[in-house]
Amino acid sequence: MPPMRPVLYAAVPAVILALVLTACGTTPPVRHYTLGPLAPLGAAPEAGPAGIAGASLVVGPVSVPAAIDRLHIVRLLDGARADVADGHRWAAPLKTEIARRVAGELARRTPYARAVAWPQASIADPDLSLPIDVQRFDAEGFERVTLEAVWSLRKAGRDVASHRFAATEALTEPTWEALAAAHGRLVDALARDVATALKTR
Repeated sequence: MPPMRPVLYAAVPAVILALVLTACGTTPPVRHYTLGPLAPLGAAPEAGPAGIAGASLVVGPVSVPAAIDRLHIVRLLDGARADVADGHRWAAPLKTEIARRVAGELARRTPYARAVAWPQASIADPDLSLPIDVQRFDAEGFERVTLEAVWSLRKAGRDVASHRFAATEALTEPTWEALAAAHGRLVDALARDVATALKTR
């Protein structure tokens, strides 16, 4: 009887291919998140002086720590260990989302209706710019998120106002959706901090 070894060897690649295809079918899908829906306005923005009504404001550039400057959502575990979630990612770079959300909030809540995110092409020479240096945006497990940032309002290249912002937001439930929403609420709080300065200028 001829040996069966060549037949067995020929079957090995087919078995490996079947295992690979089976493994690919069980890979969990990648989920993408935004900073959540915008909070409803409690009241209409206060009308400002006529000169402010048409003023323009560019939010950015925004810098974030290198550890979170990625699409993957990062959580801190046990105080120091970083958990980079491969299956849970931001829909856009976090610094881009921060700039767009702050600009949107300022357009809704202040007389600066022409507030846009950097980089942009619609405003060639803005009246004000708002660079933001995010120093900390830490998610501690599924418990809380902390945001620390320094922002400056600049007119013609000179600072006219600046402030250090710090706040912590607790998660409503231990889910990725709640984690993303907590990030969004903190960015909204940062925008309100800037809005207060804009209204008192």
